Amino acid sequence: MMYDVPASPALPSSPLAAAQPYDQAGGESTNDRLRELVATSGLPTAVAMTVFNRGLGAAGCTETQWKGFLADAGSARFVPLSDEWLAHAVEQFARIGVLRELA
Repeated sequence: MMYDVPASPALPSSPLAAAQPYDQAGGESTNDRLRELVATSGLPTAVAMTVFNRGLGAAGCTETQWKGFLADAGSARFVPLSDEWLAHAVEQFARIGVLRELA
């Protein structure tokens, strides 16, 4: 017997979905914003990745993706981060008391 299981609305679709290299308004990329959020948290990058992956289950990012998100745009390791995943990161870091506006 087959069941249709709808996708969870709480999970971002893909870290690369609709990734924009730079925010039109401020010139700051989503990756820049994530780097700032991680730096503001003061957490080691491995712990910050754990915070980011909370609630994502198997859809969470890998260590390679995480390092790509934090890499500079000119780097061969760079992986663009979608607005949806940045919003998820902001939400997860806010849960541990690290606040940052998306504006």
